[in-house]
Amino acid sequence: MRLPTSALLLVLAGACAHAPASTETPTAAAKAPVAELPFMEPPAAPMPGWQLVKRGDVLMREGRHAEALAEYTRALDAGNTNDGTAYSAACALALLGKKQEALDQLSRAAEWGFRDVRWMQQDEDLASLRTEPAFTALVARIPTLPEKDPTAHAELKRMFAEDQADRSPPPASPEAWKAVTARDEQRRARVKELVAAGELKEGADFLAAAFIFQHGHAQEDFAMARELGAEAARRGHPGGLWIAAAAWDRWLMNAERPQRFGTQYRGDLQTKQMKLYPVDPSVTDEERARWGFPPLAEIPTTLR
Repeated sequence: MRLPTSALLLVLAGACAHAPASTETPTAAAKAPVAELPFMEPPAAPMPGWQLVKRGDVLMREGRHAEALAEYTRALDAGNTNDGTAYSAACALALLGKKQEALDQLSRAAEWGFRDVRWMQQDEDLASLRTEPAFTALVARIPTLPEKDPTAHAELKRMFAEDQADRSPPPASPEAWKAVTARDEQRRARVKELVAAGELKEGADFLAAAFIFQHGHAQEDFAMARELGAEAARRGHPGGLWIAAAAWDRWLMNAERPQRFGTQYRGDLQTKQMKLYPVDPSVTDEERARWGFPPLAEIPTTLR
């Protein structure tokens, strides 16, 4: 059952009743006491082959490209139609020197909605393809393809793109982060207005709104991101399940409680590494699987 707009507005009303989040630093989180975040069942089933994709991603990080390719191929054969899976398969193929097969998978990724030409041109995994005429042709063709989620809310789509661009790459100074934080606040304020007006219609709309709230600093922001992500999943968007779980984990981390799924990392001042934030030992691997996450033992403890 889809979450009615009125239910989203109840969450939003709670957010509006609190003072704005601090803009002192990008990592500052509101620590004021808040109501317990209610338990949530998975709002949708993970995409077919998701476990294979997760294993492939781990193998890619370890440089085991042939093994990763085998996992991605099995996922695609199982019915996984995520453009990211086809793109990852292309990367593995390119690193293995299988240029034509890599180009075929890149074309498939484009057919399924991949549109990030800028990243494709700078991705070192695809470096061996850049001199290929077919690669150049694909770079030229992608901008002419139908827009991904063509009927999604245009303003939300634009704000989501701006939200992601503000973090690609991350700002290099505290001053730059303050500017991003100010823009984040403006985006959240506008999304609140759109939710209140009932403007969100499609899964892509709810997903974009969820990411914008995920980049807030108050517990109410993360609670709202979870609700929006869950609604995106209910409306069929494959990314909704992940953002709902990540928002739940972020809410728990900022409440100084163990996370459930293993999506959140914190910087270690001594090692300068991003380390996995503690995970609740009472949450089973079976529960993580219901949300589309691998067993805890397969989740990296540090990010490079």
